[in-house]
Amino acid sequence: MMPISSLWSRVPQPECRLAEASRTRVLVVEDDLLVGAMAAEALVEAGFTVLSAASAEEANIILAQEAIDVLFTDIDLGGRDGCELAHQALEAQPGLAVVLTSGRSRRCHADRLPQGAAFLAKPYRLPHVIDEVSRVVEAISSR
Repeated sequence: MMPISSLWSRVPQPECRLAEASRTRVLVVEDDLLVGAMAAEALVEAGFTVLSAASAEEANIILAQEAIDVLFTDIDLGGRDGCELAHQALEAQPGLAVVLTSGRSRRCHADRLPQGAAFLAKPYRLPHVIDEVSRVVEAISSR
């Protein structure tokens, strides 16, 4: 298991390939630290600025302190769930784009998903994470 050095952490940034991505701040929320680290690393390599949290509670602290463009969160977080987190995040930051992910089908969560939220089924491939986050960034840029 990977140790968490602080309540939240910034993932180091490589040289950015995409100007739009480099200005986009993504909060990755995943209670499985390995899965979260892999998703965060893939997004960093694609040029996004990434913050990470291992729980909804950690994510709320980050959301209270930082402006975020995209919330990428697992639904089943062990404590409070990602749907509840997404609804609260959208109240705090209305322009936020949301990508929810789960090992259960979208239909299992359909009545709880925020309107307009994207859904990515697990297990996902890292290129799909990048594609989905890029897609929602394009959508919020065209508003």
